[in-house]
Amino acid sequence: MPLSRLVVLAIYLVLAPAVQAAGYVVGIGAEGDSVEGRAISSFGEFGVGEHTWFALAAGVSRTEGFLRTNDTRFVDAGIDHWFKPVGIRLGGSYWGNPDILDSRDIRASFYARGNTGSISLEYEKRYFEFDLQSDALRGRTAEFRADGWGLNGRVELSEKISFLIGGMAYDYSRNLRLQPDIDLLAYLSSSRLSMINSLIDQRFNAGLEFDFGLKSVDITAGRWQAAMDGSNVDSYSLGFLTPVSDRLDMEIRISRDDSETFGSTTALSVHFYYFGGS
Repeated sequence: MPLSRLVVLAIYLVLAPAVQAAGYVVGIGAEGDSVEGRAISSFGEFGVGEHTWFALAAGVSRTEGFLRTNDTRFVDAGIDHWFKPVGIRLGGSYWGNPDILDSRDIRASFYARGNTGSISLEYEKRYFEFDLQSDALRGRTAEFRADGWGLNGRVELSEKISFLIGGMAYDYSRNLRLQPDIDLLAYLSSSRLSMINSLIDQRFNAGLEFDFGLKSVDITAGRWQAAMDGSNVDSYSLGFLTPVSDRLDMEIRISRDDSETFGSTTALSVHFYYFGGS
């Protein structure tokens, strides 16, 4: 059994009585794009009290690049407590490929929510390790950090329409445009799942969500800027969420990315969410 599933099982067995009382959500997802990027993920949120949730997620992705096939993985854990009307989220994660680029991240979020919307202040600290890839420098590593600050908000414009907006900006401990070999990451893949898309200076997105009873549709547009060369990627997505049964929901999303460097790619993702507990 994979380590991520063992961790989830162990935590669930310890917290089972509280989880059954407060409820839980578990899910799986898959994503693919037009440049042969592929990803699968599993995730869960477990209630351990009336206003406390523990979250776990894990996944793997593969991209076909100009130079090689690249596999990455991630593991994420976090806890969320709502004090009414404010709350706090804390979490940590590992992401990447230890032979090329990986990071160990910590994050915190302070949020407030009410009847007509919510707003959150986000902070993220990332610790990167980059294994230099050229023959002349192979065997050496470069370490750097990034501090990210952001805001996310949601406002209900009417009973059935909500406006979503968010953004994040990062400050790196070194200028990545001067880092030897860092430009080689761009040739690993043009997929939205590639490593280049984890090294961003800033990102911004906004969208509208339309509710139709238990179903919803959202339209989102955004832009992110690569820290390596300052190039921009414009992204657009359309999502549809619908119940499949009393406890099972399905979400389908189609996305399009327009990159100044690589042109356009299209992605499709499917996620299933199972709601359990009493």
